[in-house]
Amino acid sequence: MPGRAKKDATRGLRLNMIIDWLNKKTPYGGVTVKELAEKFEVSERQIYRDLSAIENYLRVPLVRQETGKTVRVGIKAGYMPGLSPQTATVIFLSLLQQKGSVLSGHLNEIKDALVSTLFKYHYDPKELAVEKLQKRIHIVEETLAEPEKVGGLFNALVQAIKDSHRVKIWYYTTHSGEETERVVEPYGLICKHQNWYLVGRCLKRNDIRVFRIDQIKDIFPYTTERFEYPGDFSLSGYMASSWGVINDGKVCRVLLKINKRVAHRVKNVFYHPSQKIEEELPDGSALVSFEVCGIAEMVGWLFQWGDMVEVLEPRWLREEMRAMAERVAQVYQTIRNGNL
Repeated sequence: MPGRAKKDATRGLRLNMIIDWLNKKTPYGGVTVKELAEKFEVSERQIYRDLSAIENYLRVPLVRQETGKTVRVGIKAGYMPGLSPQTATVIFLSLLQQKGSVLSGHLNEIKDALVSTLFKYHYDPKELAVEKLQKRIHIVEETLAEPEKVGGLFNALVQAIKDSHRVKIWYYTTHSGEETERVVEPYGLICKHQNWYLVGRCLKRNDIRVFRIDQIKDIFPYTTERFEYPGDFSLSGYMASSWGVINDGKVCRVLLKINKRVAHRVKNVFYHPSQKIEEELPDGSALVSFEVCGIAEMVGWLFQWGDMVEVLEPRWLREEMRAMAERVAQVYQTIRNGNL
């Protein structure tokens, strides 16, 4: 019997490896029986027996395509492969970060799918304990007032990007406080600090614009109006120098002096790909440079550091930070004197 047990263990391992291989190959059209036989060094007849066991005993739904004598196999759409408790937990924790965002509408559905997958493979649910884990994790993030509504608009934009069709949007513009109508050719999406933005060519401005999705009030898809995605456009390239989500085309070198109390932060975190520590000073502070555009977005980030960060270059940005500090001081001076 020891020989039989070893043989069964070997086959069981091969079945799991076949499932894993099918899962990887299915998005690319599956794999032929001959290729499976060659990869796992068994006969094609054995592969047919293994596929039968995978379907009938492991309950993994398969699809077959026959072209002449060639049989191509894949996993049926909708099947969720097995996950280890550790992997499922990591996925679930990453999903918790989306709570209150445009992606939050599917959180419970995905959580249930993760749990059911673990049960299906006979893992002890106590190893995952998602309910208990969820109660012991608190995510500090801004949340949308209407995540389901914004999520619906987000899904419509994703579809428009996939199908390359134009959309009309009703957009609230912050600086004017007005709602405008725009027809946009959607190129892609940006996510920064859980906030999603649409990047596309605005037909009204005949230029690329960035729209914050939670400021889009409504969308009408022009499903019959297709556009050609520009071959010379790269979303990552377009955003490469941007500090945030705005590319104004004005790349500028910014030099900062970081107080010794927070200098470790720029050693541990890259706030921008261009970040470079130019010099570590004797008092423990550090000089750090950036090559960025969209400086207007950087101003808010700089201000949150208070007196821990000093702008050295460019001079105009240093002056802007000084003027902003004076305006804020004036606000608090006015309140203190009781003149609201």
